[in-house]
Amino acid sequence: MKEKNPQKYQHIQCFDDVSLLKVAVSFLVKFDQYQEFKDIFEYFSNSGKTLKSIPDLVAKFNIFVDEKGILRIKNKCFRKNQMNREQLNPILLSKTSPLTKAIILDVHHRTKHAGFYTLLSEIRKQYFIIHAFSTIQGVLRSCITCKRLNGRPVKLNQSAYREDRLMPSNIPFRYVYLDYIGPFSVLDNKKKKKVWILIVTCMWSRAINLKICHDLTAAMFLRALQLHVFDYGIPEKVFSDLGSQIVSGLNTVKAFLSDSATYNYMVTNGISCLQFEQYFKGHSELGSLVESCVKIVKKLIYGSVKKNVLSILDFEFVILEVNHIANRRPIAFKEGLRKVDLEFPAPITPEMLLKGYELVSVNIIPDLQSLPDDELPWDHEHVKDAYSKLRKVRDRLRDIYNGEFMAQMIQQATDKKSRYVPKKHHKLKRGDIVLIRDHMQKPTNYDMARILDVKENELEEVTGAVLLKGNGSKVHYHSESIIPLLTVEDHEFHDGGVPNAIREENKKQAEAKPLRQAAKIAKARIKQTYIADDS
Repeated sequence: MKEKNPQKYQHIQCFDDVSLLKVAVSFLVKFDQYQEFKDIFEYFSNSGKTLKSIPDLVAKFNIFVDEKGILRIKNKCFRKNQMNREQLNPILLSKTSPLTKAIILDVHHRTKHAGFYTLLSEIRKQYFIIHAFSTIQGVLRSCITCKRLNGRPVKLNQSAYREDRLMPSNIPFRYVYLDYIGPFSVLDNKKKKKVWILIVTCMWSRAINLKICHDLTAAMFLRALQLHVFDYGIPEKVFSDLGSQIVSGLNTVKAFLSDSATYNYMVTNGISCLQFEQYFKGHSELGSLVESCVKIVKKLIYGSVKKNVLSILDFEFVILEVNHIANRRPIAFKEGLRKVDLEFPAPITPEMLLKGYELVSVNIIPDLQSLPDDELPWDHEHVKDAYSKLRKVRDRLRDIYNGEFMAQMIQQATDKKSRYVPKKHHKLKRGDIVLIRDHMQKPTNYDMARILDVKENELEEVTGAVLLKGNGSKVHYHSESIIPLLTVEDHEFHDGGVPNAIREENKKQAEAKPLRQAAKIAKARIKQTYIADDS
């Protein structure tokens, strides 16, 4: 406009974009400083200055007022020819000022969400913030992008199942844990098929009971569980993962046992009703006792069978022997029964807790004995091929048992650094917005969810949560796979799931006057400019 009619608009001063930005920043800084440091401006405007009237900040930071009326810090550490004026005498900013927060966020976005020290270095080139460390850290904690990229899962000091593990029922297989392993390839009527193994672990005696399942249906799970009940009775409390066949099967059992006649029979015989509890996803070390038992079974089976494809009968034989060997592993020592001539005390095994004594298990099948070639019974010239594979498997089982179990038990207590160091726990609440950590995805692709319900341990730490994902599905996850993003206080939800902040903004927009067409176009252009700058 001034170019078209310079005489009419000669009183208006024109700036280019860079100069206009500097003038606007200087005006905002000056206005903010007048609000935050009134006592300093009063001191410099007072002609009768005394040493006693010097404000603490002026004496501490050597503050002065430049020709534009802006408070700056006089830096004596560098020569003037080494640095420009803004670096030599940075602008003073308050830690509580909204302008300070806006400047920090602006520099943070311009540095592409760089780390704390990079951001601090860039800010100090132009500004001096009082208590800069705590101020910048407080602003960075509110950055959603940094939370997505650098967020850490919730840490726990105590497992949710500590009480069940320390003080379980002293009846074998009254508190049990269920898990599947497999599949394993076997031959059935000369046809290759897959089978799975249901592992039932006793939480008290640490004994293991293995049942073969020919498929992963709920009906086959109920059959395997019934065979276990024939051996050790109905369990009182069952822990498992979120396997669909386990959940469906145990719900069927609970519905059946809730019948009035069945319930009265169980109460009359002193049998507690079945309790079923699932542990949350996302934590492979949950219940290390159970996971160690699963690891033992896997090592025995995979280490002995390897790539051999056994017949279904031979495989059943191997599983029974694995069950027998695993229950003979040492879990404690008989200190009171130690003999003087022994270097180590005699071990206590799950088998002794189940039966009260050690079974005398002697192999009674001649063809399964591992004998040298010169000691083979030559009157049996043709040894059966079916027994030759099984004999190799049993030899490997014995070698694994003798060489591995004791070393693994000793290593478990010292396999991780700082295992028992106290951890800082982040308390999750209903309504919090969180991220679900997935090791197969980048942090920017983590799913976002809202907490519907939480589970706590004795220390009132949240060990798991029921989450509502964006697609409407409900999932159960362990706390060590949950990354806090927004708390209820940061982002309170109103009725209908609409945040209060958004609700108030929508109300203001509805009450405001409609924008002119030119204002709408200008607003759209400004938005496109911000998008281009961020990209």
